[in-house]
Order: sequence, then C-alpha cells, then structure tokens
Amino acid sequence: MSQSLPVGAVLNEAFQFGLQRWGTMIRFAWAPLLVGCLLVAGFLGLMLNVEAIMEAGRTGAAGQASDYLRLPAPMIVFFSLVLYVLVSVLFSGIMASVFRLVALGEDENRLINIRLDGPAARVFWASLLKGVISTVVWCAALAIALVLTGKNINAFFGDLGALFSAAMSSLALAIGGAAEAGAERFAAAEALFITAYWKTVTYAFIIGFVPALYISVRLAPFVAGSAAENRLILMGSFELTRERFWPVLGAMILMGLMIFVISIIFELVSQIMELLSGLGAAGGLFALIALVVGIIHLGLMIFYNAVVYGAQFAFSAIIYRRLKTGE
Repeated sequence: MSQSLPVGAVLNEAFQFGLQRWGTMIRFAWAPLLVGCLLVAGFLGLMLNVEAIMEAGRTGAAGQASDYLRLPAPMIVFFSLVLYVLVSVLFSGIMASVFRLVALGEDENRLINIRLDGPAARVFWASLLKGVISTVVWCAALAIALVLTGKNINAFFGDLGALFSAAMSSLALAIGGAAEAGAERFAAAEALFITAYWKTVTYAFIIGFVPALYISVRLAPFVAGSAAENRLILMGSFELTRERFWPVLGAMILMGLMIFVISIIFELVSQIMELLSGLGAAGGLFALIALVVGIIHLGLMIFYNAVVYGAQFAFSAIIYRRLKTGE
C-alpha cells in the first residue's frame, strides 16, 4: 500500500462526486428522508401537548417542560431511543449506498432506496460505536474538568437538565406563536449555565480536543469501510491510518474549510433570494417575481444539500478506498 495519501486528489474526487452525482444523492435520500420526517412528526404528535403549547403561545407565560408533554419522562426517553434507532437506520441506508457506490462502484438503481440490509446495519453499528468512543473521550475530559474546577457532577447535570427544560419551554412558546418570550426564557437559562460552568466547559474542551481528534482521524475510514466490507473494520481502520495520520488529518481539515466556505457563500445567496421573495407583498409583477425566486431558492437548497452531503459521504469512502488499495 502507498505510504502517502494524495490529499488534493481526494478532495477533487469528493467534490466531483457531489457535483456530478447530486441526482443520485436525491434518489438515494428522498424516500428515507420522507419516512424519517413522518416518524419525527408522529413522535412529536405523541409527545407534545398541543393544547398547552397553544395556550402558552396566547398568554406568553412559560411553564415547566412537563406542562407541554403528554407522556411521563421515562416513556419519552424510551420512545426517543426508538425514534433515534429507526431514523439512524434510515440514514445509515443512505450512507451505505454512497459508500458502496464510491468504494465498490455498486449502484442498484433503486428509486425507493430504503435499505435494511447488511451494509446499512454495519453503517449503523459502526457509527454508533464511533459515537460511543467519542462520547467516552469527552465524558472523561468533562469528569477531569469538573474535578479541576471543583464542581459537583450531580449539580452539573441538574443544571444541564434545567437548561434542557428551558429549551423545551422555549420551543413550546415558539410553536405556540410566542417565539420572542421563548427566546428570552432560554437566553436567561443559558446565561446562568454559562456563568456557572464556562471554565469547566473550557477545560473539558482543552483536555478532550486532542484525543478526540486523534480518534476521529484514526477512525476516518471505519464507517465507510464497514459498509464496503462484510464486517466492522474497527482495528482495520487503525491499521489503514497507522502511517497516514497527518495526510488524513490534512484532508479532513481542508474538507471542513471548503465546506465552511461553500456554506457561507450559499447563506449569502439565500439571504439575497429571501429579500427578493419579500417583494411579493407589493403584489402584481413583484408577486410573480417573488414566486419564481422562491421556486429557484427551493431548488437551489435541494441542489446544495445534495452536493454537500454527497461530497462529505464520498470523502469518507474515498479515504477508505485509497488507503485500502494504495491508489
């Protein structure tokens, strides 16, 4: 295998895939996304007390998070985990299709691409395992930071729960039509949390950043490789990146920077188009212009997401394929 990784070639291939295969990305993703949105909508309908939310919106009075929930907390946690698994499996199918297309050239040309097969399952378990490893690293960093700053772990999670409760209340008020009151409530809770724990969070970031980055680089080909092969390649990922740590890190940094720049450009274009859409209030020809701009904006958003996500998914598969084959 090659002892180096052609970073420029990796990035070029990733973005070429995004630009040339954006239609394929839409074909891979539309059905899983639709089912996922329906599942989330159903979960929210089951969980949220719409009447209480609308009443809070009318009065502007925020209650506790439990006031806006139909179910007790343990059941919400259970259904949240079930929803997470279902949505993750659907998204894993999208990623598995891209990974196998880029790494193996496989495309079954299915219009309804809901995968519940082996590759999708391996992507799910590999992503979960990678997330667990990362979470363990950050939890260890947080535990050390709590000790160094003399904070109590029970108090920390209690205050974190209060922040979550404020977020739920803010969301309820926003849904009910009192977004400003909800934002003020959450901002106040957020300010209290930051004031109490800014040093702890900073220490945790400093302590956990390097090991988390190291793990991220060493596991860069893990998920894509697990989709391409008939096994989870946890140890194989470490082996593939053993002498290529710095090229992989460089590729990841440059990829992140390029996505960041593209997202800024897209945001600027979106703001301009939103301003043009606002002309519709004037009526007449302006309304027609606003309608056309709105349709173009929607199409541009779909194209942008297909290109960006396609490039990011392809990037992981290209890293795996080039490290595996020595291209």
